[in-house]
Amino acid sequence: MLTMISTILKGAVLGLAMIIPGVSGGTMALVLGIYERLIRALRGFSLSTLRSASGLLCGPGKKSRAATLWSSHDMSFLAVLLVGALLSIFAFSHLIEDLLSTHPKPTYGFFFGLVAASIIFPFRLAERKSMVELCCAVLAIGLAIALSTSRIDPSQGLEIDPYSLANCARFAVCGILASSAMLLPGISGSFILLLLGIYYDVLSIVNNRDYLLLSIFIGGCLLGLAIFSRLIHFLLNRYHSPTMAFLGGLMAGSLWKFWPFKDPVSGSPSWPGAGEDSAGISLLASLAAVAIIAAFACYDRKARAKGTADQSIGR
Repeated sequence: MLTMISTILKGAVLGLAMIIPGVSGGTMALVLGIYERLIRALRGFSLSTLRSASGLLCGPGKKSRAATLWSSHDMSFLAVLLVGALLSIFAFSHLIEDLLSTHPKPTYGFFFGLVAASIIFPFRLAERKSMVELCCAVLAIGLAIALSTSRIDPSQGLEIDPYSLANCARFAVCGILASSAMLLPGISGSFILLLLGIYYDVLSIVNNRDYLLLSIFIGGCLLGLAIFSRLIHFLLNRYHSPTMAFLGGLMAGSLWKFWPFKDPVSGSPSWPGAGEDSAGISLLASLAAVAIIAAFACYDRKARAKGTADQSIGR
């Protein structure tokens, strides 16, 4: 029972990380000590899993085969983790949406601080710093700025039928793409949703309990987790430093979007105007976010040091 409660709480932390841009679900999984188990469990899903699941519909020994399939994919751990994440998302999504609508500049200031302080994580994980990594980072910065400036303002809502095939496909594809970031230390899934221009729409369907679109989006996320767990494992094993540099560049380029003060004509970042009453609180929000990420970084460093010491003692 205590193990289940602990896993639910860890899932709740991951769920909160999923809806706050700049807080990496992958980093939280590392800090909580479940990252390797999560990747290992997700990598176990493949086409053979679907064949095994479909085979449960007929034939003898269905219960024993189902139990074997359940345990071989660590489904108890994944299911409890998912429950905790969903409870957290439903609990805090209203708060995030309210803050974005009533206090947009301080909220974006908080997001800016989270992302700016989190950039250190992917660059710190890149063991090699060469021209290749620099080119990957610069390319990612340009891509992030281009995505931030070329799309329609998502806060204006959908311009198409919410239940059209095109919009359902949009939620599914964005769920697949966002799920890739959920597995990567240092980058946030909701940050990807913001770049794709669907972050506000996802908050809306969660808060409005639009179960059809929400199911499509979650289905896309689950499919993306199964697909990208293998791809991410390959990239991190074969091209670890360039991959981390690219992720760091994406985060650095996204600061263009997160800067809370915009020029009213061009929409590009600008300094707060004279008499801007929210400048001070936005700065304080940014500093608070930096302090939170710094605390996580210190905790992560101590946890890694303790893990290394334990392994040395074990030897």
